[in-house]
Amino acid sequence: MKRVLHVLVSLERSGMEMMLLNSADEWGRAGYSCDVVAAAPNIGPLAPELRAAGYGVFHIPFRSKFRYAPKWRFIRDFYRLCKSGYDVVHIHTEAAPHFLVILAKLAGVRRIVLTPHSLFRFSGSLRVRKALERRLNRLLGSEYGMISNCVQKCEWERFRNRGIRISNWLDTAHFRPPTPDERSAARSWLCCQAEDFVIASVGNCSDVKNHPEILRAMSLLPATVAPLYLHVGKELADQSERALAAELNLAERVRFLGSQGDPRQFLWAADVYVMPSLREGFPISALEAIASGVPAVLANIDGLADIAAETDSVVLTTTAAQSIAGGIAQVASVQIEERQTRALLDSARIRERFSISNGVQSIINGLYRRDQPAPQ
Repeated sequence: MKRVLHVLVSLERSGMEMMLLNSADEWGRAGYSCDVVAAAPNIGPLAPELRAAGYGVFHIPFRSKFRYAPKWRFIRDFYRLCKSGYDVVHIHTEAAPHFLVILAKLAGVRRIVLTPHSLFRFSGSLRVRKALERRLNRLLGSEYGMISNCVQKCEWERFRNRGIRISNWLDTAHFRPPTPDERSAARSWLCCQAEDFVIASVGNCSDVKNHPEILRAMSLLPATVAPLYLHVGKELADQSERALAAELNLAERVRFLGSQGDPRQFLWAADVYVMPSLREGFPISALEAIASGVPAVLANIDGLADIAAETDSVVLTTTAAQSIAGGIAQVASVQIEERQTRALLDSARIRERFSISNGVQSIINGLYRRDQPAPQ
């Protein structure tokens, strides 16, 4: 059994952490034993679930009081952890990855790989520093895995950083289309009325997620559409989106549901999933929505456009409210039977392409088992 140490920031219910959680058995079947280390000041809420799934979970805060510098405890404990017999160290954080590579290298780890999980369009001196970091990491024998075509393109254009194309994945057994009874039960549980055209978004609030434009789009929908917005995700501390909903006279048509351990019930109740983000790498939440049989309206940006290219019926819009409203209205104008037929076809394609098995094997074959030297 080969041992892999995944290095993350805080263990949140998102992205790579959730992919690790739902793939624990698959790694074991493939002959890999995986552990995770969180480098943020707080370990994160997913730690107990990762432990229960069989991962060794370590918490070693990285930052010292000096900017960019690691704590001495981190240097000591991370080195000792790497020295304990890992075959692979897989780094998923953009924060000072060169420190991690150097420590793993000194500890004798033979295979060190890194994965950028977003589009890092750094500019100026930061771009130069990040390019040098990536160059150093590759010179030390590390290799990069690229989760999407747009991430691969961005890394090359910004930093001349080469890497191996790998794949994200989702739990396709869990995120599947509902039966008619399951959809009815989900809408009943949420007290949705028959006439409600339910809009869903999943993701914690930030400027990048562009949720205010969904609210503005609701006010631009034709009178024939009765929108009900399920906002799943942690709100901003100032609750500015609630204030905007009230300003637009939409307070009764928006439900701020906070972070949820499992978004499936909300997706099953939805008539459309909307993601108008300003920037994305390759978001798992969009894959989960489409896999759950929900028609999707996505912003035509790198990352989301990559997902749309894997489907036949996803509607692409700009990031502005008027365009988003047009996309929602376009979905609403299609007869429900036809909408569901198209959504089922897209679900089947996504669930086949982005299965856990396919994603795990893409990393093992693309990064962990490669014998040739890493691209320089």
